[in-house]
Amino acid sequence: MNTSGFLLEFELNIAEIRKLNKMYFKNLYKEKVTVFLGIVLFLAIFFDFFYLNNDTDLVTWLLRNLILIILFFLFQYSFVNVISKTIFQFSKKLLKYNRFSKKYKFNFTNSRICVHSPLGEFVYKWSQIENAILTKDFFFLYVRDRNGYIISISNKANNGRNIHELIDFVENNVTHVTKI
Repeated sequence: MNTSGFLLEFELNIAEIRKLNKMYFKNLYKEKVTVFLGIVLFLAIFFDFFYLNNDTDLVTWLLRNLILIILFFLFQYSFVNVISKTIFQFSKKLLKYNRFSKKYKFNFTNSRICVHSPLGEFVYKWSQIENAILTKDFFFLYVRDRNGYIISISNKANNGRNIHELIDFVENNVTHVTKI
């Protein structure tokens, strides 16, 4: 099989988009919100340090910032969850519009797999695929990554998808496809 020109692009249906959002982007946004809140905490402490004057006791400043850090860690989890839920409630409402849902795509080339969406993008190399399983309804690619993601591709409604070409490529060039 000639892999130099291998290129497949699949648009996702609504069920696949929901699974993708739940699996990938929920964790991605939780991480982004956590990092953003951590940066805000760091900047608050950093700027508070520069507004120290000679009258302020250093121990008082340290205690005040220690209390701020403790409160941050106590309430951070709930803030992150609320912000993430709000983002995903908004994205669920946007899925009703075709323009938004048409932006979700899988791109398969001879060297990588791209998961495109309006919420973000993931890129994997074929060497990161640990296992491939084909069932009656889905084709699963298990990604060896920090979080161990699963790329699920529906077999039911092909909508012009050449799923068999993808399966052949994976079978011949990546890993054995287990058929269940």
